Amino acid sequence: MEDSFRKKLTEQAKLIAKFQELEQKEREWLFPLLSKGVRNTLELLDLISDRPLTFEEIATELDIHPTTVTQKLNALVAGGYPLALTDKTAFAETGRPRKLARKSVDIKAKLMELIKELED
Repeated sequence: MEDSFRKKLTEQAKLIAKFQELEQKEREWLFPLLSKGVRNTLELLDLISDRPLTFEEIATELDIHPTTVTQKLNALVAGGYPLALTDKTAFAETGRPRKLARKSVDIKAKLMELIKELED
């Protein structure tokens, strides 16, 4: 992985996390507009969002070199992306749980509006 991309990925780590918070439909139409490197990074993060995988398992699944996996993950961590990394495994601690939390906040806000309407 080129140093320029690693630096860019580190700078964009928090934006990538925000992208993952978007609703599925929003992500679907924006995804093709992203650079190939960012799309590949999002695929990597999606892959490790359900369970920890070794760097070799990730590399095999995505057909990339394990060193590239390590470099991408380290760049994301350096940029503030919440990942659980060990010597050999990676796990995205956010992703689906974050999306569910966002939906529960939206539901709570809607319920509060409903309660106010009912009180009036």
